Amino acid sequence: MTIHHPAYKEEQDRLDKTVHTIEKEIGQLREDLREATDDYVKQVVNSSKARDLFHLESSVKKPYFGRVDFMKEETYEMDSVYIGKRGIVERDTMDSVVVDWRAPIASLYYSGENKDAFYRTLQGIVRGEVKLKRNFAIEDARITGIYDGALKETIHREIGAPEDFLEEGYIDEFLASSLNQNNDSRLKDIVATIQTEQNDIIRAEKDRAIVVQGVAGSGKTTIALHRLSYLIYNYQHLIASKKFMVFAPNKLFLTYISDVLPELGVEDVQQATFTEWAAKQVKVLLPKGWRIVDPSKPLLLFFEDDTSKQVEQRKAWNRMSFKGSIHCHNMLDRYMNYLLHELITYKDLRFIYNKTKHVFEMKKADIRQLFIDEFAHLPYQRRREALAKHVKQQMTQQLFTHLREVKIDLDKPSLLRFEKKMDELLALYLGKWPSIDAFSVYAQLLQDWELIRKLTSEEIPDEMLQDVVETSKSLIEEERIEAEDLAPILYLRHLLEGSGKEAPFDHTVIDEAQDLSYVEILVLSLHTKNESMTIVGDLAQGIHAYRGLDSWQPVLRNIFKKKTDFYTLEQSYRSTIEIMNWSNVVLEGTHLPEITEAKPVLRHGEEPLFLRAKSLSNMLEDIKKRVEKFLDFGHQTVAIVTKTIHESKKIAKALKEKGLELHHLGVKDKEFPGGVTVLPAYLTKGLQFDVVIVLHVDNEHYRNNVMDAKLLYVTMSRPVHQLLLYIQGEAKVPPWLEAKTNAIQEI
Repeated sequence: MTIHHPAYKEEQDRLDKTVHTIEKEIGQLREDLREATDDYVKQVVNSSKARDLFHLESSVKKPYFGRVDFMKEETYEMDSVYIGKRGIVERDTMDSVVVDWRAPIASLYYSGENKDAFYRTLQGIVRGEVKLKRNFAIEDARITGIYDGALKETIHREIGAPEDFLEEGYIDEFLASSLNQNNDSRLKDIVATIQTEQNDIIRAEKDRAIVVQGVAGSGKTTIALHRLSYLIYNYQHLIASKKFMVFAPNKLFLTYISDVLPELGVEDVQQATFTEWAAKQVKVLLPKGWRIVDPSKPLLLFFEDDTSKQVEQRKAWNRMSFKGSIHCHNMLDRYMNYLLHELITYKDLRFIYNKTKHVFEMKKADIRQLFIDEFAHLPYQRRREALAKHVKQQMTQQLFTHLREVKIDLDKPSLLRFEKKMDELLALYLGKWPSIDAFSVYAQLLQDWELIRKLTSEEIPDEMLQDVVETSKSLIEEERIEAEDLAPILYLRHLLEGSGKEAPFDHTVIDEAQDLSYVEILVLSLHTKNESMTIVGDLAQGIHAYRGLDSWQPVLRNIFKKKTDFYTLEQSYRSTIEIMNWSNVVLEGTHLPEITEAKPVLRHGEEPLFLRAKSLSNMLEDIKKRVEKFLDFGHQTVAIVTKTIHESKKIAKALKEKGLELHHLGVKDKEFPGGVTVLPAYLTKGLQFDVVIVLHVDNEHYRNNVMDAKLLYVTMSRPVHQLLLYIQGEAKVPPWLEAKTNAIQEI
């Protein structure tokens, strides 16, 4: 390949030298590792060297992707910096050959178009002027493309950018080439193509919560993981990667992101679903024999079309949505206060000093006021400790005042005896107070209609609370709890015991956060040090409306004590303009507040196809032919999507019988195999495919309700390159796609 760029030879020479430096370092590290030893310290050192070797071997074919030339304002000194996934230093001279993308100076590469720029270091702000910003496409240690600027005047107009688009935004050639690549079965890093608005989130302050509302394809997941990598690199002296936690919607999604973690240097972070993590905490609180209901059951109840279960759906919806709501949070706070008033008998506390027969006491009203009001910010157990400490101090103060009055000097042994007597008295006094068990009091509350009604806001209708009590009683009688019970139980445990002296997580990432409940996010914030959290999601993709969020406002206003940063990402980098236009048509039909329409990056492709088949057999035959063409064309991932799991099994079986090689994905599958995959719509969330084929896009499968609209939107916004919708027989299109009726083609 010939590269027509005046700096090509100079840059290839520089790349050759860099590769030589890396190969030399690889050889040295391999030599070091051959000197294996049983000495523990040397094993630790070797483990670090083994990681360095892995990263160097990963870098040798593509050591960097960008260059920035920066002239410092005060000294006029020019820095020419090459930026890669990993920093590389020449061992003999200690010169920096490649700068890590997470380093402060590397932020210049991502900071937009302005020539006047700055970056922050521990020593302060460094100001200056960006003289050059250059991107490299490198394969097998050979430069295949050089793109200068990422400035408006270097717009790749061949992809169709109109003149007025320069005022709104742009896409550079380097980004365009990255977006046009096909997708395999794993998430990839984006360090070479991080955009300015993404970079601001990645490099945001450590000790605060950030909430990101990002449209489909805006890179939310990737941004969150890159932020983890950035924090670990820049704050490694303060935080430990093993105390970082990533919460994802399901095991399938965790597998999908698994490969990118080592590439970003965050392989040590913990990963789990909220239910998996919370179940481990709650299981130790449950009586023997109690079970947690399979969390996949609600998926079958709400997403499998069964009109005979409408009453059951309503009751389950009311129960689950209430348990995760801010109303439940407020109810639990009031319940804790109720327990402290009702279960504890407050009495006067008296102590008689034998030597003078003087009575020292604290009145029960004072003890109650201290416990209920003064120490209200503390959990129950720590309140008891604080009360005991306070009472002991008060009694001791009374003793010394009395001794001064009667002119008695107390020797040290006498004082120690007094303190011992006080400790015994307080232990006896507080020992009569009940020990409150989080699970027991929670189970009692769920079955007490009158108490729940008394403690809950009048905004919540009686019918909802009656459904909560009635259906919860049934579960409790069978010695079962459900996934939606886990967060309220853990919150009650926090009110009783606290979260320990030190929060277990240094930083928490919540992906697809719109499908967690308010109470679940609250519980995670209580388990995270300094409220250091990255919360990303999209309200438009909230397909678990029976338990998730329909607004970020309760989270932003009520959960965090410190300032929270809120970001909105409207730019979509996944799908073509044509695909996102169709997806946005569905979104427009929901008329929901706080919903943001995606603005696709300027990348054109084929118009989505809306195809009407005479029969199911006719539809499957057409799908088989088209899928085979897609694979021949080079597409690596094709999703064939049905509304329900039952239909997906049926379609997978029929297509296999027609000779199409494919995989079927169900709720409990943990591996995303790539290739051709048949799966229900609700499992596509968070994933992306080269091609998506959606079956039975009609008003029987996707009814006129918000949840079905969001489900269809999620599915339609998954493809990178092509989208096909199928409708069968005389079926009518869903209400949100009526505007596309004229686009339907008969097959």
